[in-house]
Amino acid sequence: MLITAILMFIFIIGLCIGSFLNVVILRALSNESIVFPSSKCPKCGQALLWWHNIPIVSYIFLKGKCGFCGEKISMQYPFVELLTGLMFVLVFLKFGISWDTLFAWIIGSLFIVIAGTDWKEKVVFDIHTYSLIGVGIFYAILVTAVDLYQYHKITGQFAFTPEWFAGNPIASTLLGIIIGFVLLEALARLGYLFAGTRAFGEGDSFIAAGLGAVFGWKMLLVILVLSVIFQIIITLPVFIKKEIDNKNWMTIIAVAAFAVYTGAFIMAQKFGWLSSTVAYYASAIVLAVIGILACREILIGIKQPDNRTYLPFGPAMILAGFVLLLL
Repeated sequence: MLITAILMFIFIIGLCIGSFLNVVILRALSNESIVFPSSKCPKCGQALLWWHNIPIVSYIFLKGKCGFCGEKISMQYPFVELLTGLMFVLVFLKFGISWDTLFAWIIGSLFIVIAGTDWKEKVVFDIHTYSLIGVGIFYAILVTAVDLYQYHKITGQFAFTPEWFAGNPIASTLLGIIIGFVLLEALARLGYLFAGTRAFGEGDSFIAAGLGAVFGWKMLLVILVLSVIFQIIITLPVFIKKEIDNKNWMTIIAVAAFAVYTGAFIMAQKFGWLSSTVAYYASAIVLAVIGILACREILIGIKQPDNRTYLPFGPAMILAGFVLLLL
């Protein structure tokens, strides 16, 4: 009973934080202060009453409409509130009562804000990505300091060895920031070679830097692979329909080949068929080559503006970050 009560309390706190995150998302897009003025209807401008702002409950009680003018309330409000509440509970279940939980709540909240503005208006704000990078650096410094203190407490000395400098959390975070930004920026600029435009938005490079700051450079590579998979899943139905309508059969074949080979590669790993180092790297190289060819066909296919199917890549990276944060 006690743990249920605690989880319910945390869920309610998450709902309230989610209500605030809605304000952060929408007022960042409207270039307004998150403090003033008080919450108001975007259509009639009437200031909301206190009972209009109760997370989830107000939306249900008002039947999804403004209490003054009857304007339909966006589903974003209850969705973000519910998502944040669930995130708070899942993070607590994973980390328990610890500093890790507090940092994960902050990181998860920044994830929601970044994904929210990117999905809604395809805009990523520097203040949000810089905050994510800052939190990642601060956490790395804190963990490193605690590790050094514990090592000193046990051995009476500090572990300033070359191996320590190469493998400590601060080094991993700084490398993650650099690799994340440089890698996404390089991939984005490859779009100019094939489509005359960036493959990703500028904000995606800063999101990758933020993820590198939080998870380190090794986990960043896993996140980027998951991001591509999620992006394909999200984009594929719309993209394939448009390619079929335009009869771009080479693009469809290339994407299908990449999807099939990726599935085969994952299954081969699962069943231990790639236990040999030579077999693993040879298969990975083939996968990379097929992936590059598929990307080339896609970029050539979207060179014509009328043929472009664009969904922001940031939410896919954030979703992958959530997966690693919770799993």
